[in-house]
Amino acid sequence: MTGTVSHFVRLSGCNMWDGRPETRQASHCPFCDTDFFSHRMLEASEIVAELDALKWSEWVTVSGGEPLLQVDDEFVTTLQNSGYKLAIETNGTRPLDIVVDYLTMSPKRPEPETAIRRCDSLKLLWPHPDPRITPEAFDCIDAGAKYLQPIGGEDDQTNLRSAIEKLYDLRGWRLSLQTHKWIEVE
Repeated sequence: MTGTVSHFVRLSGCNMWDGRPETRQASHCPFCDTDFFSHRMLEASEIVAELDALKWSEWVTVSGGEPLLQVDDEFVTTLQNSGYKLAIETNGTRPLDIVVDYLTMSPKRPEPETAIRRCDSLKLLWPHPDPRITPEAFDCIDAGAKYLQPIGGEDDQTNLRSAIEKLYDLRGWRLSLQTHKWIEVE
């Protein structure tokens, strides 16, 4: 999906961190950049109405937090019946019980704790603070594409250089950059 024009629906609520600054360092995701507290509750039809008011994009990417805690068949059907293709980015800890057009998994727990075994793209944050979360540990996942994404964004040259160096040791893995941050469309 890299480079594909997509509208983003970012959900709050996650099973890896509660979003409070005082619990960040003890969480599974001390690097998380999601704001869990400034959000609006919307029905699926209201989300579609807001998407329809934007310039047209065939794709809608739902990320989080953890979308698989919140996305249900009604939401998927409403988006798809409105002409959108649905991409989900999940941490992989919950089983996929819905049909989506594209699935990205960005694991935040070690491979044995990962519920999803197949995805369109696998994206590992690098270097992950949990030493058990490595590309080698996740090579068993059936993924159409596998990516390393430097933690801290493109401004963190140390992590970017480290990810590039790691890619020389891996077969079939690619670099992932958070393009939306570069072009300032958060």
